[in-house]
Amino acid sequence: MPDIQLAYQPRPQFLEFHQRQHRFACMVCHRRAGKTVASVNELLIRALRTQKKDARFFYVAPFRSQAKNIAWLYLKEAARPFTNSEKDIRESDLTVRLINGAWIVLAGSDNVDSLRGIYSDGIVVDEYADCKPGLYEEVLLPTMADRQGWIVFIGTSRGKANAFYRTNELAKLDPHWYQMTLKASMSGIIPPNELALMKTQMEDAQYQQELECSFSAPVLGTYYASIIEQLELNGQIAKRPLYDPEFPVHVAADLGYTDSCSWWFWQQRPDGLAIIDFYENDSVPLQEYLDMLDSKGYKYENIFMPHDAKQKTLQTGKSTIEQLLEHYKNTGVNVRLAPNLKVQGGIDAVRLVLNQCHFDSNTTGLGIEHLRAYRRAWDDVNKCFADKPKHDFSSHGADAFRYLALSARNHLKLPTPDIDPLKKVETPLIRDVNSFTLDQLFKDNEHKSSRLEKLRI
Repeated sequence: MPDIQLAYQPRPQFLEFHQRQHRFACMVCHRRAGKTVASVNELLIRALRTQKKDARFFYVAPFRSQAKNIAWLYLKEAARPFTNSEKDIRESDLTVRLINGAWIVLAGSDNVDSLRGIYSDGIVVDEYADCKPGLYEEVLLPTMADRQGWIVFIGTSRGKANAFYRTNELAKLDPHWYQMTLKASMSGIIPPNELALMKTQMEDAQYQQELECSFSAPVLGTYYASIIEQLELNGQIAKRPLYDPEFPVHVAADLGYTDSCSWWFWQQRPDGLAIIDFYENDSVPLQEYLDMLDSKGYKYENIFMPHDAKQKTLQTGKSTIEQLLEHYKNTGVNVRLAPNLKVQGGIDAVRLVLNQCHFDSNTTGLGIEHLRAYRRAWDDVNKCFADKPKHDFSSHGADAFRYLALSARNHLKLPTPDIDPLKKVETPLIRDVNSFTLDQLFKDNEHKSSRLEKLRI
C-alpha cells in the first residue's frame, strides 16, 4: 500500500506513543488530553499497515453505547477515505471495513460474550477502570495469543480499587510495556488560566483525580469504599478460610441474564457474619447457577432472592422462584424473598452490617472490589452526584450484598436504638415460600413503606 496520509495531526505529547515498539501499553491521561482521538487513529494506522489477512482491531469501552458516544464519530470520519464505499461503515454494528480488508470494531465490556471466541490483532481499551473485572485476562488476552496482537489501555485515574491501577503499576515496572502519565499541569494542553478556574470550582480530590492523574485521591461518590478500607485495617478482610461446616450457609442473589448475576454466601456466627464466598456470571440460564450452588458442597439453610424473582420468564414460562422451589423440594432448603426496601434503605443497611462482617478475600475478592467501586451516578446537567447509584460492573454485586444485609440484620448486634434506623422499623415479613403456594407468593404484598427509607447515617 502507498504511503498513508491521514487528516489526523497528532499532538506532540502523543508522538512517542505512536512511535513505540512495545506490544503492550498503558496511558493515564488527564481529561481533554486527546487520548481517545490518538488511540482511534492508532487503530486506523495499524489496521491500514497490517499485512495480515482479514485482520481485526477493536476499540472497547465499559459499555457499547459508551463506545459509540465516545469514539464512533472519530473513527468513521478518520476511516472514510480508506473504505471502498459508505456501505463499509456500518452504523448498525459499529464496524468499519477498510480497503485492505481489515476490520475495526467498537464493543463494550458489558457484553463480554460478544468478544469471546474471536481473534484480534490490536485492541484499545478506554476507561479501563470502569470496565468489567476480568475483561483482559479472561476475554481479551486469549484473543491475541495466536495472532500476537497488541493492546493499549487508556483512561483517567479512578482510585486503586480497579484493574487500570494494577495494569499501570505493572507497566511502570515491566520493560515490555510502554507507560505514559500525562498530567494537566505538565502537558500544556489546557491553558493555565483554565486549570486555575477548574481548580476553584472542583473538589480537590476531584481535580487531582481528573486532571493530575492521582490514583491516591479519594474517589468521590463511593458508598462503601471508606468502610472497606477500615475493614482491611482491622484485619476483617484477609486471605484466610472462614467456612465452618458446623454452621449452615445462607445465600443472597441479584438476578440478571444479559447483565451479571451475583451470589454472596455467608454464615451467621456468634460474633458477626463470615462472608465465605462470592460468585458472578452472566448470559447463562438459571440451571447453570443451580449446578454452581450444588457444586459448592455447602449445607444451605436459606436462599434469599429479590422480589423480581417472582416474574415468569419467556424462555421457560416459569419464574425463578418456581424453578428454585422445584430444585430444592424436600431438601430442607428455604427459598425466601429478601425484604423489598428502596435502594437507599438497603444502602444504609449495608453500611451498618459491613462493620460486623469478616471476609475471606481468597474467595470474595471480586465481590469486595464491587463493593469498593459502587458509587453514586453523576448528574451532568446539574453537575452534582445524583441520589441513585451508577449502573456499572459493580452494581449487581453491590445489589446482592444489599439483599444479604437486609436478610441477615436480625442476627446482628447492631448499635443502640437511638442511632440505629434498623431498630426503629418493623422487620418486613420474609415468608418461607416452601410453606405456601405460588399463587399466594404472587399475591404477597411488597413492603412499600418504612421509616428506614427516609433515614440516613
